[in-house]
Formats: sequence, structure tokens, C-alpha cells
Amino acid sequence: MEPLEKQAVRLMAVRTVVALTFFLSALGIQAFSGAEFNLWPFFYFTAFVLGLNVIYSVFYLAFKPWRQRPLFIYIQITGDILSVTLLAFLTGGINSIYTFLYHVLIVVGGYLLKRRGAFTVAVLDSLAYGLFCVAMLYNWVDPEHFGDHLPYDAPTASSAFYALLAHYVGFYLIAGLMSIMSERIEATRRALGAMEKDFTSLRSLNEQILSSLGWGVVTTDLQGRVTFANPAAMRLLGETIPAGWSFNGRLAELGSPGISFAPEDLERERDYDLVLGANSRFLAVAVAPLRTLEASLGQLIFLRDQTEVVKLKEQVALKDRLAATGAMAADIAHEIKNPLGSISGAAQMLQRQSSPEGGEFALLGIIQEESRRLSSTLDNFLRFVKPAPPKKRSLDLASLTDEVVTLFQNDPAIAGHLQVDLHLVSTPAQVRVDPDQIRQALWNLLQNARKAVGEDGRITVSLTLEGEEAILDVEDNGIGMRQTEVAEFFQPFRRGFAQGSGLGLSIVYRILEQHGGRIRIDSIPGKGTRCRLTLPLEPAP
Repeated sequence: MEPLEKQAVRLMAVRTVVALTFFLSALGIQAFSGAEFNLWPFFYFTAFVLGLNVIYSVFYLAFKPWRQRPLFIYIQITGDILSVTLLAFLTGGINSIYTFLYHVLIVVGGYLLKRRGAFTVAVLDSLAYGLFCVAMLYNWVDPEHFGDHLPYDAPTASSAFYALLAHYVGFYLIAGLMSIMSERIEATRRALGAMEKDFTSLRSLNEQILSSLGWGVVTTDLQGRVTFANPAAMRLLGETIPAGWSFNGRLAELGSPGISFAPEDLERERDYDLVLGANSRFLAVAVAPLRTLEASLGQLIFLRDQTEVVKLKEQVALKDRLAATGAMAADIAHEIKNPLGSISGAAQMLQRQSSPEGGEFALLGIIQEESRRLSSTLDNFLRFVKPAPPKKRSLDLASLTDEVVTLFQNDPAIAGHLQVDLHLVSTPAQVRVDPDQIRQALWNLLQNARKAVGEDGRITVSLTLEGEEAILDVEDNGIGMRQTEVAEFFQPFRRGFAQGSGLGLSIVYRILEQHGGRIRIDSIPGKGTRCRLTLPLEPAP
């Protein structure tokens, strides 16, 4: 409904209530009073008002375009003026106590139709009351013709004049006051509308800011029950949390000890570093009091996922440890290789001088074989700590991956035992790398996966493109690793399997580092491991 239409309907409803109030009051007085009251004027008034309301309702239903025009309200108020005039006529003429209702109608007109409405109704009141006074004075309409039961005293000229003057002054004074009040009400309404609009805009802006924040924002009461959580907080703590949930209760479900809501801690700022369960997500939590000037309302909690930051710190720390270990180990390796060559040479000379049938011949052969094996291990280690500069060239990483996986699938050691799935992008993945080093890195990962899954496992190799990077995943459904094992997996000589030197993943890490890439391992004990290699794509020419 439009505003004027709503006002017209409301006016008809109020009129019905007033008429029924008069009617029921008259019935009540007649039923419960021992005296005989003349209540017929109220019955006539009620019938007249309800009859007019029926006419208005028919008009409302039949003439839809008129519903939204001020004229419909003016028609109703004119009918009300006639109703008040009838009531005054039936209850004492110009001396009736109900002539105050003329003033009420001016207030109604001013409220509904502002200044113009107030003065228009005042003019209509003046015309109606003036004609009423003249008719009473000159006896144009005599109430006694309707029965002697109606109260009536014929007015004199002076009483009619003073009644007319008093009512006219009252009409226009009230119209003037209502015009002033209506203007102030309208100004206040406009100001409230502007304030509501500003409030809505500020609220929308506040919601947009909170929704756009990468930080999770949570507010709680003093007992730790959550009263608000922005979308980022819901993503960090769970999308399907019921209303009124406990902050520490949710952290406990995620495997974290939670934060303190002890009374002595509620008035100070504090920070927590939390680890969320098996997924090993790291949360930085900052807590501050939420309060007004008078009292504390609860806690304001900021959450941030620090998993990537923690992993980067671990990578930096690992790099520092590898650098320090490599520098020291390179010197030790050189010192070992020099006497190792002498030991191997001396064993060869002694073997030539000994008889093949003697026990010394076999022992000297073992010394030479172990010396060669140790020398090979030292060579691999020196390549790790002092790798040769990569000989980079442009190539399609998808083709190189397909070549290495095909070679791995045809290895007699796994043929018929392992299921190897390969998923490659349909578009070329051009990278600038040393093909031999990338082959070695991928081969090392495949060999590790083979050892992890056993004879009847499954290995999945997939290559995807994300933005300016190529993502190469080697995933298995093998034994998996604990998080502590993952953190130490890139360190030299940290053997995950009985076979091997413990340098495979360390060499992969160093190769990726030389190519400006990254390696990340996600593993769940008993479910498997995913090794992700990330390499930058070659810029388009």
C-alpha cells in the first residue's frame, strides 16, 4: 500500500472503533444504570457513522485510483464533520459538550495531510458549525420535531454569536498549532529517515568490512559463549556451528586446549598460538576486553591462520640448518674421501699379493666393495651440499612428467604390483628448468612412494596449472607419516625406510630451491602422503 492509502484505511478502522465505543458505552450505561438515560442520540450517531463507513468501504473497493489521493481522506473527514454536527444537534445544539470533536478533526487533518489539511478541515469546520449555529438560531431545524426526548434549549442571538466566535478562534488556533507541529514532525521524520539511512549504510559497510577481513573476528560474553562470528572465523572454526556455541568447546572439538576466560584474565589483552588437531593448522589468537564505559561485555577475539607462516618459518630454519650442516659435512666428506682412496688402493695391492683361496682375499674384496659404496655415498652427499649449477632450458613439464612416469611404470621391480595413475593438463606447461635435475627429483619422489605403499598400493601423479605456477603432485596411499616426521623429512640422513642413504628428499629440496620452486608434504598416518612440487611457469614471449 502507498502511504495515503494506508492512512485512509487506518482512518476507517479508527472511525469504526470510535463508533462501536460510543455504541457499547451506551448499551453498558443502559444495562447497568438504575436510572433512565436518554441514549438515543448515541444510537443515532453510531448508526450514521457506521453507515458512512460502509459507503467509504464501497468507494474504496470500487474506485482504486482514488485510494492514493488526498481527496479520499478529505471526503472521509467531511463525513466526520457531518457526524459531529449530527451528534451536537442530538445532544443540546450549540451547547452540546461534543462540539470539541470539531477540534479533534482538525488535529486528524493536520496529522494526515500536514498544514494544508489542518487549515482545510478548519474551514470545513467553520462552514459546518456556522450553518449549524444559524440553523439553530433561526429554528430552521427544530430538535423537538424528532421527539421531546432530545435535550434542547433554543439559543439566543448573543449565545450563538459567542459560541460561533469561540469555536472559530479555536478552530484556527488549533489549525495553526497543527501546521507548526506537522512541519516539525515532518522535519523530524526526514531527519530520522536520513539517520536510518546513514545507520543502514554504516551497518552495511561494517558487515562488508567484517566479511572481507582475512582475520576471523569473534565476540563472546563473559562466559565464553559466542555472540558474533564473521565469515572468516566460521571458515577457520567450522561452517556448521550452532548458535550460542562455546568458543573453548569448539576449540576442544578441534583438538586445541582453548583460551582462558578466568576473571583475572578478562580485563587484559593476551595472545595465544594454537594448533588445531590432526590437520596441524596453526592459529594466532589475539584476545582483548569488549566493554563500554560502564561495564565489561565480554571478549573480542581475532583469529588468523598462521599455517603458511609457520611452514615458511620451518623452511627457513631448515634451510639454515642444512646450510650449516652442509658446510661442516662437506669438509668432513673431503677428509674422509682422501684416506678412503688410500684404504681402497692398499686393499687392491694386498689382494693381488694374496692367494684367491685364502680368507684374506675375500676380506680384502669386502674392503674394496664397501670403500666404493662409501665413496658413492660421499659423492651423492657432496652433490647435495655443493650441487652443480642447473643447466636450464625451456621444456614442457607435462612431457617430462609423462616420460619419467612411463619409465617408472616399466620398472621390473613394480610391474604388475603397483597401480600408477597419471593426470596431466591438456595445455603445455612451459617451464625453464634443468631436465636432468627435475627428472631426478621426480624419480626420487616416485621411489619414496613405492617404498611407502608396498606391493599392492596406488600412486597418483597429477600436473595442474594455478596462476603463474605449475603444480606437480605425487600422492600415495601408503603408511603415511606423523607431523614430527614430516618436519624432519628434508634433513640429510633422516631415513624413512630401511633402504637408501637418507638423501633423496634432501636432494629434491635442494633442486627445487635452485629452480625457484617449493616442495610441500602433507601426510596422515595410515592413509598416505602427498608431495607437492611447485615450479614457476615460463613467462609468455
